[in-house]
Amino acid sequence: MRVRIIAVASVMASLLLTSSAFAQQRHVVDPATVRQAATSQVATDAVNREAVRDVFQHSQVRDVATRLGLDVTRADGAVATMTSADLAQAAAAARTVNTTLAGGNNTVIISTTTLLLILIIVLLVA
Repeated sequence: MRVRIIAVASVMASLLLTSSAFAQQRHVVDPATVRQAATSQVATDAVNREAVRDVFQHSQVRDVATRLGLDVTRADGAVATMTSADLAQAAAAARTVNTTLAGGNNTVIISTTTLLLILIIVLLVA
């Protein structure tokens, strides 16, 4: 009986001494760095979403989408579900369209129209 008690006490002591409660909490990456990276990505995504949504406000964009039978409202709603990588690509195309239209061009040229179509199709498929 005494041997059992000693054996159980030894096992319990070794488990308690090697538990994670006594382990040092070492991280490969500092938690503050991870939080900062996540916050930065969220901010970048928000800026990209706004750029994509801005392009839908132009009447020329709405006209082109209507002629092609695309629903701009649905595409605008799909922006919220895009991944960061897809969002970055769509935002780059949207910024090109916004720059072209803001520069005083009243017509959408072929290359801008192509970018717009790709943008809307990506949004509708996603």
